Amino acid sequence: MKTEVILLFPFDLGLELDFSKRQIKEIVHSVSVEELSEMAFEERAFDDVRAEFRLYRFGVGMIRVGFTIDDTPDGLAAIACQAESLNIGGDPILLWCQNRVQELIDKAQEFATHRYDQRLLETEIFPVFIFGQKDVKKSDHFIREHYKALYGIAAGEAQFDRLSDFVFQRDPLANFGYYENELILVKRFGAAISSSESGTVLDLISLIYAQYWSLKAYDFVLNAEVDGAQKLLQDLPPYYKFWQIPSKYQTFSKEAIDFGKDKLSIVESLYSVSTNLPAVENDWHLRMIYNSLTKVFNTEEMYKTIEIKLDRIEESYNEAREFLSTNFFILLDFVFFAWLIWGVIDTFLLLAIAKK
Repeated sequence: MKTEVILLFPFDLGLELDFSKRQIKEIVHSVSVEELSEMAFEERAFDDVRAEFRLYRFGVGMIRVGFTIDDTPDGLAAIACQAESLNIGGDPILLWCQNRVQELIDKAQEFATHRYDQRLLETEIFPVFIFGQKDVKKSDHFIREHYKALYGIAAGEAQFDRLSDFVFQRDPLANFGYYENELILVKRFGAAISSSESGTVLDLISLIYAQYWSLKAYDFVLNAEVDGAQKLLQDLPPYYKFWQIPSKYQTFSKEAIDFGKDKLSIVESLYSVSTNLPAVENDWHLRMIYNSLTKVFNTEEMYKTIEIKLDRIEESYNEAREFLSTNFFILLDFVFFAWLIWGVIDTFLLLAIAKK
């Protein structure tokens, strides 16, 4: 059966973007579309290969490589599980995509409003297979007939043909389709779809997957913030090392201000998607798919984890500055008390000298 294959390659830009300079109101901006040289898998070659390069406002880039293939569901599942073995122009697809990343980051600079010191360097390919509607006349029948192959595509399980019923019972395939001939199977490592709105569903999958990657990037940034805060906390000077207190206080203040900027950008980014999807909000079908996809990629829990880390890091900086301030005032109390005692002693000495 003829199937369209879309390979999603997300990457962290290390930037927050604002498209308003170009009057772009959408959450995603397509940079360019290119026709590519031949793509190969093992001894097979595929023509009509194209790549689309996208930027998401919340700091993620996405390369979408697409081609058409004529194969059985089992053959498609084998490709899905070995997507990293594909090559473009002789280069492994991961290497080819990585070589384009810096080019896209450079193009994103003109939209940048905030930069992070570190960038998530992990890479991964998410395959999406779009079946023709004539091949999926009834989705339930199609799923039953090709259950193991579809499971291999969505779950990334290379030995899909050997899976037991126990696996399927514990973690079954769930069709998010709205109509009886609509197929929308998505798990963490792949997707299989067939729908009159395949393009829109693909865009939703790309969006949620980009969000998932964005949350991973923020988690990476916050882990670095946690490490930095811990190192500073371990080196807090006690009150008797009073000469170190002003510089340490200044350091914590600077780090807290920098973190505050990061936090504002992250919080704004986290909620920029929900306020920019009116088409989803106004369409029950798309909203149902969107909500189902957020559960597949566990984005709601990732949101909560990031919010907790943001609050804890901020509390750590505030507690450290309060500790340094307290120690500084303790030092001032000692100085004042010593000055007061010296004043009393000095007064008595003057009175004793006056009597003589």
